[in-house]
Amino acid sequence: MKKLNRGLLFAVLSLISVTAKAAVIDIKQYSGFLYSDTLGASSLEYTDIGYFQDDFSAAGLSVSFQDNLDTENLGTVTWSFTNETGGLLENSWFFVFLDAEIDQTLNTFFNESGEVVSVTGSGAGDNLADSWEIDEPGYLFGDIYDHVLAGILDNSNAVPAGLEDDVSLALGFDLGDLVDGASATGIFELSRLDIGGLVHRDADSLDTLYFNGTVDVVSSVPEPTMPLLLAAPLLLLFLQHRRNA
Repeated sequence: MKKLNRGLLFAVLSLISVTAKAAVIDIKQYSGFLYSDTLGASSLEYTDIGYFQDDFSAAGLSVSFQDNLDTENLGTVTWSFTNETGGLLENSWFFVFLDAEIDQTLNTFFNESGEVVSVTGSGAGDNLADSWEIDEPGYLFGDIYDHVLAGILDNSNAVPAGLEDDVSLALGFDLGDLVDGASATGIFELSRLDIGGLVHRDADSLDTLYFNGTVDVVSSVPEPTMPLLLAAPLLLLFLQHRRNA
C-alpha cells in the first residue's frame, strides 16, 4: 500500500511539473509609450508585438525596436528613441504596457493574478521604474490602458490573488526634460526567474512570469568645432599677455 501511494504521488508530481514547464506565454500586446507635456494630452505609442503602430516618427522622434524573445516569448525587448523635434520635451515619461496570457490550453484568461515585487525608482536621476499598475486590460473594467495614454499610473493592483481575472502590467519611468538630440534606451525582460518588478501568475498551470526593465537617457552635448579648438590657445595667450601688461 505504501509503495502504491508513493508511486501515485510521484506520478502526480511529475504531471504537475510537466504541466508547469509546458506553459506558453501568448503576448497580446507589448507596447512602449512616450508622454510629455510638450507633446499634448495623450502619449505616443510604438507597438511591434501584437500589431504595429508608430506614433513616434510623425512627432519627430527616431525610434527602433529589437525583439530578442525566445520561442517561449521569454527574454528581452529594446526600445530606443531620439528627440529630433528641434525643441525641449518637458516632463517626459516612458511607459511599457504588457498584455500576456499564460497557457491558454488549460483555461481561459480569467484565472490570472498579479503582484508587485519591487519598484524602487526615485525620479529622473536613475534608470529604474518610478510607477506601476496591474489591472484588467480594459476589455471589461480595467483603466490601465487609459492611464498609460494619460501619462500616469496609479500604483495599484486591481487583480490580486483571490480576485483572479485577466491581467495586464505597466511600468512607468520618469525621464525628466529631454533636450533636442537626447536619446533613451529601454530594455525590458520577461522571465520565470525573480527579476523584481511585477509578477503575473496563472492559477491552473502554477506558472509565474516576472516583468521588469530599465530606461537610460543620454543627453546630446555638442562637440567643440575645429575653429573653436584652434582659437582656444590664442585666447589663453591673449589673457596671459593682458595679465602681465
